[in-house]
Amino acid sequence: MFPRRLCLILALSMFVMPTLALAADLDKGITSVKFPSGDGLLGYQDIISSKTPNPINISGKLYLPNSCDNEKHPAVIIQHGSGKPSNKFYENTAKALNKKGIIALVPDSFSARGLSATGKDQGKLSKATRLYDTFSAFRYLRTLGCVDPNRVGVTGYSFGGIISIDSVEKKLADKLGGGFVYKASLPVYPSCQATFINTTPTNTKVHILVGEKDDYTPASYCLDSVKVKKSKNWNIDITVLKGAHHGFNNGQMRPKRMPKSWTFGGCGKLNIDDAGYESSERYGISTKMGWKKYVRTMAKNCGKKGVTVGGTPDLATKTVDLTVKFFIENL
Repeated sequence: MFPRRLCLILALSMFVMPTLALAADLDKGITSVKFPSGDGLLGYQDIISSKTPNPINISGKLYLPNSCDNEKHPAVIIQHGSGKPSNKFYENTAKALNKKGIIALVPDSFSARGLSATGKDQGKLSKATRLYDTFSAFRYLRTLGCVDPNRVGVTGYSFGGIISIDSVEKKLADKLGGGFVYKASLPVYPSCQATFINTTPTNTKVHILVGEKDDYTPASYCLDSVKVKKSKNWNIDITVLKGAHHGFNNGQMRPKRMPKSWTFGGCGKLNIDDAGYESSERYGISTKMGWKKYVRTMAKNCGKKGVTVGGTPDLATKTVDLTVKFFIENL
């Protein structure tokens, strides 16, 4: 029999080796990676109460400007929205960051869970689980000798934009960040409807990009949210792109109507309490009912099908340029 100390070392090695092995021989370019995350979280209350999620390994694409040696680089996590991270825009953004010496990681929250999209049913995957994935990606990056853990940023689109904002909430980052916080966050056309009543930020620079004509996640909520967050000591700004619809960074798809996608823009402002429960005072419902039931109840009361999504090559290029500029200046 092995000595108890050796058994413990072997057990720990079995847990961390899949991540560390992937980190060992990385070279310049694109690499498919896998790393541990968690599943089955129903809401932010599960994170705040330190609930242990179900273990799951998720995948991602890692973009390196140089071989992963011990030279420290800044890094950016790129969070996809309600569709898979296969859009060419994600790769274009990652490669543009690489040209400036910034590592990029595009996690995939769907494939390991057998999902292809959530736009038609946001009850399939909670914000809490997506947020957990983001911090799991952050933990993975800290295993790489070429990443400066104090210079990691996050950006995300639509649902991923929500996660980019909420990653800056100190209540959540304290639970998942392992003592580290994002240095910069660039949420792109997020929903800004739900805000912590007692919001407290980490030491993070935040800049939101929204579209003037967005009827999926209306810019008006983000404009109001920025005012509130500024009063609560957030280091936050916002840019409204004139004439832009939801998905304005997709240069391959001109704006078109998506009749089956749900918008909750007509539901009004939503509150998140200190325990992490999200609720609508207007409709008297809360995530205490469970994430799926909450989403479906909101859909029944105030949700609406039919949104406009798409962009132009010019807006796609502008979004990449703004993204690179923001992270160069803030990482």
